[in-house]
Amino acid sequence: MSVEQQKSRKVLNKVRQACKCCRSRKIRCDNFNPCQNCQRINLPCVYQIPKKKGPRRRETVEEIPRSVQSEPSNTPEYHNAISPAPFTAHFQPSFLLSLETIQNCLDSFFTHKYPVMPILDREETYASLRHLHNSPTQYGLITSLCAVIMMQTEILVPSDKEWALDNSQQFDSMLAVDFLIKETCRARACCDHVDNPSLASVQSSFFLFTCFSRLGKDNSAWVHLRESITMLQLLRLHEETSYSTISDPKYVTYSRRTFWLLFITEQAYALQRHRPLTLRRPINLPVVEDGREAAIIYGFLDSIDLFRHFGDGFMSLWNSAEGNGGAAVSPQPLIKLQEFLKCAIPNVRERIDIQQADLLVTRQWLKMIVWQLCLNKGMLSSNATTDSISFHYPVDIARDVTLVARFLPLKAFQANGVGILGKIFDIGWSLADVLLVHPHILHTSSIEVGPKDYLMDLVRILDMDIRGHSKYLQLLATRADECLGVRVPRSLSAGDGSPAVCEIDWDEGIIGSDEVYGSPGSSSV
Repeated sequence: MSVEQQKSRKVLNKVRQACKCCRSRKIRCDNFNPCQNCQRINLPCVYQIPKKKGPRRRETVEEIPRSVQSEPSNTPEYHNAISPAPFTAHFQPSFLLSLETIQNCLDSFFTHKYPVMPILDREETYASLRHLHNSPTQYGLITSLCAVIMMQTEILVPSDKEWALDNSQQFDSMLAVDFLIKETCRARACCDHVDNPSLASVQSSFFLFTCFSRLGKDNSAWVHLRESITMLQLLRLHEETSYSTISDPKYVTYSRRTFWLLFITEQAYALQRHRPLTLRRPINLPVVEDGREAAIIYGFLDSIDLFRHFGDGFMSLWNSAEGNGGAAVSPQPLIKLQEFLKCAIPNVRERIDIQQADLLVTRQWLKMIVWQLCLNKGMLSSNATTDSISFHYPVDIARDVTLVARFLPLKAFQANGVGILGKIFDIGWSLADVLLVHPHILHTSSIEVGPKDYLMDLVRILDMDIRGHSKYLQLLATRADECLGVRVPRSLSAGDGSPAVCEIDWDEGIIGSDEVYGSPGSSSV
């Protein structure tokens, strides 16, 4: 652009307000038409025309392409790869779903969920909003993502407006979740996602799995997780040789990350629900490239590392009948697995808070899973020389979880959602079982922090301001009542919604941050 043209642009195109996109994303707008932010991510740049009276009209996703002149699309191959458009002649996004709602959900996803689900390209996702009217596949991906965020209203990016599906209804997040799931199904029916699978279809099935899992619909959740994995396999993205034939580096990057996210998720869900595994032969790990995402991908690799030893051999033992029936099992592989977990994620303190919460709690939960298998196979001993096969090992695990909750902020747990509370609940339940069977462990000195305190703290942690926490809180609190012989209060959160782990004096020199993250000679979390 010549100097003369730049001067003309400044005179003719500059206005005195931010465009709708910049205002919704809460970033600085240069006030030109189009502004640099919208040009960079290929979004229509629209300015609100003030009205003297009458309610403000909300722009909906189906109106986006009408706000700019038609022009050839220069969208990168990655976007085209996830947006096939068969059977789209009569498809239209719902007029009830506003652009503002979508953008707020995307902002929340990339702020809070992306560190543990790094499977979408930020710029391409925002740019795709202008094509939703002719891409039901991409629309289904966006609505399923929005449904996940609506399940966690505590992480929504603040807005100065009442959220609603239209101008007449006050915002109800569960109504929105139901609506968004139905919109996703409607869009998928239009694009025949089974016979025409795409990476976007794989990802939308994963997001639906997340929604149904948090709604407590375990069978629906499992079906959608397996659907996501099956479509990934139909695309041959579970085979390393397929990646050498793909020319688009972005498609390779996000396909590889999607595979590994499904690998982690299937492993965790199979352990929780005693399900069989499907993704058995791993592909190459995601590549860490220099830039702002490097720290996030290193944390993602840590998550993969935690689960890499829980393969068919372990799952076969885990899913087999409980007790000592069948062939004898040596405890040595399980002891080695516990040793691996103690030394895993050595650089966890370098990760962001959201990833630290996930990694540290997941590591303790996996320790508990291995301990439970040892219990079921009759390997535990009251006189064990190794802590990991002793009856009191859940006490150590619970202690370390309470330290994690103390040293990390509430937002780190909220970003992970109710799933992280499910793991803490499992740990608390195992601790309560141990205390019921071995009540002598409860007898500690009045000035010593012991198992009773850890159990009560786990109940308090479950009272975090996270949607869906109440079912875990009530169950563990009732179990603690039975175990301790006293009624544990059900609502113990602090005024800001964080757990009130305050009755124990943690500042008496008995605890330091090294004990949370692990250091030589200390307990490793």
